[in-house]
Amino acid sequence: MSEKNSGLTTYYAPVMVLLLIVGSFFLGRLTAQLDSVKKGAAAPTAAAPSGDQAEPTRKLDVPSLKGYAKALGMDSNKFDKCLDDGTYAKRVGDEQKEGSGLGVSGTPSFFVNGVLLVGAQPQSAFEEVIDAELKDGSGDKVSKAAGGDGLRKKLVNGQGPVMGAKDAKIKVIEFTDFECPFCERAFPTISALMEKYKGKISLEYRSFPLSFHPFAQKSAEAALCANDQGKFWEMHDRMFAAAQ
Repeated sequence: MSEKNSGLTTYYAPVMVLLLIVGSFFLGRLTAQLDSVKKGAAAPTAAAPSGDQAEPTRKLDVPSLKGYAKALGMDSNKFDKCLDDGTYAKRVGDEQKEGSGLGVSGTPSFFVNGVLLVGAQPQSAFEEVIDAELKDGSGDKVSKAAGGDGLRKKLVNGQGPVMGAKDAKIKVIEFTDFECPFCERAFPTISALMEKYKGKISLEYRSFPLSFHPFAQKSAEAALCANDQGKFWEMHDRMFAAAQ
């Protein structure tokens, strides 16, 4: 071998070694990725739906409603007959008409001393109105400043099941739909408010089943059937927590 060729070999040898090392590294990376793809193809997983695209997470069909009543210790024969006969179908419809007359078009809709708050709003939005009502009765002004209509509607209290202090200064009436995902979302918020303002607040229920929710009507009737046995709020809470 000539001196020239020997010099070239000495020069290129380290370069070739380096290229082989780099090539081996990327080949290993590619092999690992291919293995990962193969494993993924063998056991595919569907992306979890998000927001309002999610599948219903609660069972509210008639058999499930009857099962909840039984689990809550109700007289199954009385409850089942009440639900099957549609005993409270008219009352549910009347409450819905009442809500529509007050401007309710969606759920959940809350009237805090007559001041309307719509939707699953953050707890702070309720607190601002409640605190203003407790301070000087200016919840309507606070609501208007936050984008509400600022109107105080006249409602008749004590027509539906009530939770909380009878002489509460803050009277909340909720028009709700048990199948509504926004009502489900608002459920823990309202529970937190009932605890925070304990002794100063009451919550009264009104039915407002939306027509495009197939189980909403019967769920509303089931709640009122449970009320006959003194189990309204237990049934109310169970239906909002009825995970599959």
